Amino acid sequence: MSDIDKTPRAPLFARWLGGMLLVLVFVVMVCEMLGWPFLRQPLQTALQNQLQRAVIIDRPFHLQLLGGIRLQVGGLRIAAPAGFDAPYFVEAHGLSLALRYRDLWSLKARDPYRIASIRADRLNAYMIRHANQEASWDFELDDGSPPRPFPIIEQLAVNEGQAKLADAVTDAQLNVKFYTEEGAHLKTPESQIKVDGQFRRLPLQAALVTQGFLPIATQGQDSPPVNSQGWLTYGAVHATFRGAVYDVLGVQRVKGQVEVKGSSLADVGDLLSLTFPRTPHFKIKAAVEKNATQWAVNVASAHIGNSQLAGQFVYDLAPETPMLTGKLQGSLLMLADLAPAFGAAATPTTSNPHPGKLFPNTSLDFTTYGRMNADIDVHIDAVDLGSAFRQRIAPLKLRLRLQKHKLSLAELEASTAQGSLSGALSIDAHDVQNADLSPPAAPDWEIALAVHDIRLEQWLKVSPQTDKKSTSDAAKETSQQPAPAYVSGKLNGRAKLQGHGRSTAELLRSLDGQLALMVRQGEMSHLLIEAAGLDIAQAVGVMIKGDQPLPMHCAAMGWRAKEGVLTPEAAVIDTPVTTVTVNGAVDLGQEQLNLKLQASPKNFSPLTVRSPILVTGPFVDPQVSISPGPIAARVAGGILLALINPFAAILPFLDPGDQSATTDVGCQQTLQQLKMRQH
Repeated sequence: MSDIDKTPRAPLFARWLGGMLLVLVFVVMVCEMLGWPFLRQPLQTALQNQLQRAVIIDRPFHLQLLGGIRLQVGGLRIAAPAGFDAPYFVEAHGLSLALRYRDLWSLKARDPYRIASIRADRLNAYMIRHANQEASWDFELDDGSPPRPFPIIEQLAVNEGQAKLADAVTDAQLNVKFYTEEGAHLKTPESQIKVDGQFRRLPLQAALVTQGFLPIATQGQDSPPVNSQGWLTYGAVHATFRGAVYDVLGVQRVKGQVEVKGSSLADVGDLLSLTFPRTPHFKIKAAVEKNATQWAVNVASAHIGNSQLAGQFVYDLAPETPMLTGKLQGSLLMLADLAPAFGAAATPTTSNPHPGKLFPNTSLDFTTYGRMNADIDVHIDAVDLGSAFRQRIAPLKLRLRLQKHKLSLAELEASTAQGSLSGALSIDAHDVQNADLSPPAAPDWEIALAVHDIRLEQWLKVSPQTDKKSTSDAAKETSQQPAPAYVSGKLNGRAKLQGHGRSTAELLRSLDGQLALMVRQGEMSHLLIEAAGLDIAQAVGVMIKGDQPLPMHCAAMGWRAKEGVLTPEAAVIDTPVTTVTVNGAVDLGQEQLNLKLQASPKNFSPLTVRSPILVTGPFVDPQVSISPGPIAARVAGGILLALINPFAAILPFLDPGDQSATTDVGCQQTLQQLKMRQH
């Protein structure tokens, strides 16, 4: 046997294996130096298969696999899905990515990916959502693995970022620009985001500065918050925020201070998809805190018009229809500040779109009633009713509820002028669309109101003005004494009305129901009574000796409403000297008055015209006149008698009065007397 046959084969295999390893190491080193360029296409194909989108990875392509995965590409483009008018979904330039093997090896099924760093010179995105909820950011991933949380990114840098958002669901057209340089390697990380565009047909601008996007997005529920501050302008609304946010992709917690001001709270409702009324200019300061499903809002001060309010509220996002609960309180509510909620102009200087009309015909936005449900306790210390009232309502309590497009103000309790008010208001805006997709029927209104023992002389400003220009001290003291009220007594009444309409004017045109008013223990100015009866002599006498109130045996008015027209069923004011009745109609729809006040004096008077007083014309400019017929007859009779004897000319004005009309106590007796006199 030769020497060759005696040579061991193991060293030959070892040398061959070693050579192969050396060649492999050499190839790996060469590929590492070259950046594995031949892997660009396979990686691009793998991403396309995973995302179900066209993916383009631009050169230069440089990949390093030794000591970790480090990838640098000239650009990365992910296409928008079919049916979306966009050049791409995401496009990045100068992109680099770093991963550690130990993070990949220790990764469990539900753990987030950990990325050492992501850097991009420029990052652009087109984010589009159609009205059918289809969005360009929805991916049909063919992946049966369990979902993972948002990746943990240790370092993130985007020198120039921009995103264009077109959302048909929220009617948003926004341009977003952002910048970030953050990570544990920086002592003062900073991220900025700016937004400009339109949201629900109003211009929107916003800016936010934080200590980085990554802590906000990747922190857990128990992690410390990240300080943030920002501002937002939406139409005429301007808001600022100072506080802390974190875990945006988790429970989305927020805590901080908010200041909001603007021309109307309805604009804030449009921005946040809440149901807020139209109001005058407002300014609100509040503390806000959000957990997983609820917003807690503590309004320290809310200046709305001239009203001063506050409150504590909780907005729960968990139900299918979000729910707002809480308490609205405050020291003062000006009734005029509620006028915009019913279609009136927010400021008196605003031109009236319906000249010659008192009630606004502007359609109210009842579509917002479906945005949320609400249950609010309202407790206001004082309500100012306007310049025609001496005393405010103090306090006012009610319960505001919004449930399935139906708003109700119930359990109303209010006190004023030693009396009280109670009642309820409900508006059913209907939530069912018609089969032809036309708007639902006009909202149904129900109004129930009662007043009990309100002292008119303390509540209404109905006293005559006194002359305070006397030169003597005694005259000054006399002039400073309170003048007697034109009318006094305890007002009681009830109203129960129904109607429908999309505006205040439309509602009034449709009102049906009843209204009743009565004054108990009342008194009325003697001068006013004589003037109503056109009793010249008696009026002059009262002016000479001074006005003295007359007791009202009966002061009651019962009105029936039918399709917006009020007609008195019984309207009478009975005093010892005169009985005044009211006839005619008040047309709320046309805003026209057509009333006749007939006074029947009971005492003898030498100069009594006794002609009805007519109150006619539009609400904004009513006309008070005297019915010409009876006066003309008396004047004609006086002229004929004057041909016989000049003194006989005053005989038609010598009214002996109706001595048979002696008044019993109470309205029943008065009404019975009127019926007998009519017969």
